Amino acid sequence: MARCHTVKPRLALHMPKKISDVAIERVPSLRNRISSFQSKLAIAHYAHGTVTDYCHALYKAVVYIGKLPDDFSQDDVDGYLQSMLSRKPMPAEAQFKHFVYGLKCYRQTMGCPELRGLSLPKIRREKKLPRILSFQQAMRLLGACSLYSKTLLSVIYDCGLRAFEACNLKWNDINFDRQQVHVKKGKGGKDRIVPVSPETLVVLKVYRKNYPSKNCIFKEFGKDAPITPSFIRARLKEGLVKAGLDTSLTTHSLRHSYATHLLEAGEDIQTVQQRLGHKSVSTTMIYLHLAKIEKRQCVNLISNNLRMLNNGTPKV
Repeated sequence: MARCHTVKPRLALHMPKKISDVAIERVPSLRNRISSFQSKLAIAHYAHGTVTDYCHALYKAVVYIGKLPDDFSQDDVDGYLQSMLSRKPMPAEAQFKHFVYGLKCYRQTMGCPELRGLSLPKIRREKKLPRILSFQQAMRLLGACSLYSKTLLSVIYDCGLRAFEACNLKWNDINFDRQQVHVKKGKGGKDRIVPVSPETLVVLKVYRKNYPSKNCIFKEFGKDAPITPSFIRARLKEGLVKAGLDTSLTTHSLRHSYATHLLEAGEDIQTVQQRLGHKSVSTTMIYLHLAKIEKRQCVNLISNNLRMLNNGTPKV
């Protein structure tokens, strides 16, 4: 007689609420105010990433303070900043900037009185160098990935892209003949042209046959929408696990690795600056601390230059 097997019901998975939903639940009138704020910034041509960062920071502040940003007092702001400073581990400096600059922008845009005491707190922390992959590790990562992830991470690494730049990449941004990628509206809304290797272009052509699309290169599975930075993080972590590498590395680690490997291959610092889209070369200089650049033999200027002048000798 056949045994009767009872099927256990699956437990429903409760996804954590988005911080935006939590903030609106706490202060319902925030929904219309933040929507108006986003519209005004869009009209003013603010970068999408900037709008997202500002709003995310404001949502977290609203959850903590329990008021509209319009009604924040200086004491409210000081208390919130103090709570951020006392967290373990302390939030990244960028989070302080997103809140302070985001709140300033919100109050100015929405016609609220200025908070004269609103400024970035002094943050004392150890200056740590960026974490990178070696070239061999980067190749191991790409080799362990599926076609989709391999193409996505190859383009990010080979072109030194930021996560949001990869999300916005379109097919007409890639010039297969000139082997170049046109990065549009990068940080600060600036465009730049970066070279892309023939090997990555081959991978892109194979990818296009398997994942055809008219506009955006990378779309989320089952959706007619571009990917998000969180989607890239998930694909990266999956690849790091398969390759047996440190899973705490981030998408930006690929960009750090790109810059470091360029310097190690002999590229000059100003060219690396231009490829990364850095406003100041001082930002790019940090990679000199990471790159393993072999010291050349001591250069004797007079000797070297005289050899170029038909082996002449100085007159005495």
